Amino acid sequence: MAKNKKRKPLIIYFHRYPPEYESEQFAIMRDMFDALLKNYDIVYYSMGSPKRPDVLLRKGLHMMEIPFEIDRINAKDKWIKTILFYFYLPIALWKMRKLNPQIIIPKETLPFTPSIVGLLNKPMFIEVSDWWWSIIFGKTVLGSKFAKFIERIEVGQWARKKSLIVAHTKTEASIVEKKGMPLERIRVINAPLYEKVYYPCNAQDIREKLGFTKKNFVVALHGIIHPSKGYDQILGWWKKIIAIHSDWKLLIIGGAGMESWCKNEIEILSLQKNVIMTGWLPAQKDVNRYLNAANCLLVTRKNTENNSGIIPSSLYHSMPTGKPTLATGLGGMSEIIKHGVHGYLYEPDNYESFKGVLEYVAANPRIASKVGRAGMKRAKECFDPKRAVRLYEKLVEDLLHKYVKKNKYR
Repeated sequence: MAKNKKRKPLIIYFHRYPPEYESEQFAIMRDMFDALLKNYDIVYYSMGSPKRPDVLLRKGLHMMEIPFEIDRINAKDKWIKTILFYFYLPIALWKMRKLNPQIIIPKETLPFTPSIVGLLNKPMFIEVSDWWWSIIFGKTVLGSKFAKFIERIEVGQWARKKSLIVAHTKTEASIVEKKGMPLERIRVINAPLYEKVYYPCNAQDIREKLGFTKKNFVVALHGIIHPSKGYDQILGWWKKIIAIHSDWKLLIIGGAGMESWCKNEIEILSLQKNVIMTGWLPAQKDVNRYLNAANCLLVTRKNTENNSGIIPSSLYHSMPTGKPTLATGLGGMSEIIKHGVHGYLYEPDNYESFKGVLEYVAANPRIASKVGRAGMKRAKECFDPKRAVRLYEKLVEDLLHKYVKKNKYR
């Protein structure tokens, strides 16, 4: 590069996962990078991938890798590498300091990671995702109090840094504000959907492969199995449901995380005939086909304060299929779904509400199908990827103008 040529501002996108995995979680990753690369240089800094590098996903990015690979679908490998990731953080910070970026995006909010990155005193935007302290310690009253105390400390640290926060719903923004972040520094951006990945299709062959008949009412839920999703509650409820509806089937798509626990729980509850697990499927197109094999799709989160504002990725995967979607009636998902219009909601922690809605969907397939189609339109409206790209681009511009002097690029 010529000496007199002004260099673009540098952004470091810091993540536990490489682009091949991040693109599966963050639908507009590539589109966002394409928009930002017009005005910025981008370094993507992460662990390596056991997958073959995708040249198109990495196009235009300067890749930096922490010197070990992480396998996202192998629970044991994922957690071992996450521990190593923390040990490597001081070296990662030293390397990022040498690059002297204008902006750092610590995209994944692992405990204290944004706070540690904030030690570099560089502008950041932090995207709220799972509240890991509550996931780990929130199983007891005392543990929940401890988790909330640590989370308030952590969000307070974010507030003292040069940072803007991304929340996915107004409810989530309110939660982050209560934990100590000024509301004027929070931006609400609905999570974007995957265009041409999740859509209606004929999946009769999948139903036959799984042994389902026309009599079977099939309810599917999908994703990584972890405590905040309340699989234990759903399996307990399913035990009660099949005592009434013996031909109903629960299809669990995906795994990793607590997959072994889930298999054991199914055996303990003697649910093997009525709960089918697929394990981790090879690609999202396969997930789409299995979702289409169900009569109703289920999106769950435990009834906790930290979960109340979340939009699970399973929601913006499920609604575009046109299948009737039943979600836990928490604040964030209630912002997207109006009960009986775009989908269905059940009262959190209420078995009778859960059962009653499913019985209504099973007994009224034509009405449920109409609601499913309305949900598909609603998903396009709420999770518009083009709008999300524009909002992320503006967020970076706001961050640069708020904290970095103009024309003072390295």
